[in-house]
Amino acid sequence: MDGSDIRLTMEEVLPRLVEAAKEQEGSRFLQWKLTKDLKEAERDKIFELALPATATLGNDVFGNFVVQKLMEKGTEEQRSRMAEQMKGHVYELATHKYGCRVVQKMLEVLPRDAKIDLTAELASDVVDCIENMHGNHVIQKVVENMAPNDVDFVIHALSKDTEQMASHMYGCRIIQRLLENCDNDRLAELLDQILRAVRTLARDKHGNYVVQCVLEHGRESDKRKVLEVVRDNLLDFAKNKVSSNVVEKCFKVSTVGDNAETLSGDRAGLMRAALGREGEKAPILQLVHDKFGNYTVQCIIAHSRGDDWAELCRLLTAAESDLKSSPTGRHILSALQKKKDEAGNA
Repeated sequence: MDGSDIRLTMEEVLPRLVEAAKEQEGSRFLQWKLTKDLKEAERDKIFELALPATATLGNDVFGNFVVQKLMEKGTEEQRSRMAEQMKGHVYELATHKYGCRVVQKMLEVLPRDAKIDLTAELASDVVDCIENMHGNHVIQKVVENMAPNDVDFVIHALSKDTEQMASHMYGCRIIQRLLENCDNDRLAELLDQILRAVRTLARDKHGNYVVQCVLEHGRESDKRKVLEVVRDNLLDFAKNKVSSNVVEKCFKVSTVGDNAETLSGDRAGLMRAALGREGEKAPILQLVHDKFGNYTVQCIIAHSRGDDWAELCRLLTAAESDLKSSPTGRHILSALQKKKDEAGNA
């Protein structure tokens, strides 16, 4: 927004500022004034006139942008005064198409004490907010922008029925944000409930993302539990559109990254479940022509090493003629050759 196409002036807008903020051209003019043509005296005048209508403008299709810009460019005192105007309206704003943007901006710019006061109004309605298509974004911002010990009200609400929340299209997002931003001790109850439901969640179109997030951010014991469940259900999970992603994540986190060394024993069990034991048909060969399982095979190729890599080469090379008979098999042979080329160039 360079202002070149804006024809309004402050003299025209100030006498009817609230109405102008609700109009497309007026909103654009005020945003421009508060960004590209910022003068403190004019900002302060806009602030004083907009302040009594903060909550109303926050829910407006054009006015919400003006409130956001005032929150962004205002002084700390101005932000606090605007936050005071929001009291009694926070839940309404948080679950509104436009108001949720304003609450998110407030959570980004307000000081800690003001954030705590703001979110106090949401404490009894956390689950309702999470299940709302707009409110869930606010709760995500709560987790991302507040100190971990200030989001216990979110953790407590989710811990009442973690499995249901983990399989909810929005609830799964909140749990992922908590795992990414909070220490595991604080999330112990929530993690324990996830682990008890791993078999179900791994196959759920939303819950699988939570399980994958546990593999990245959970306690070592949590990761081992997930690896154990996947090991015991490898073929079933690998042939499922959803849980195949969890299987692939297991091979990745147990092979590369910070936990590869501590999970080496668990990885060995996982690999053995894929390659089988001497004298039996390798389970992995049951996946090569499967529309989802073949991706797991390609993932295993990418993350194989040492003796695992040698055995995998032997198994797949022996099955080469069969693999050439299907598109999925040919993809696997291509992945195998790529790995060989990389190994040769290393």
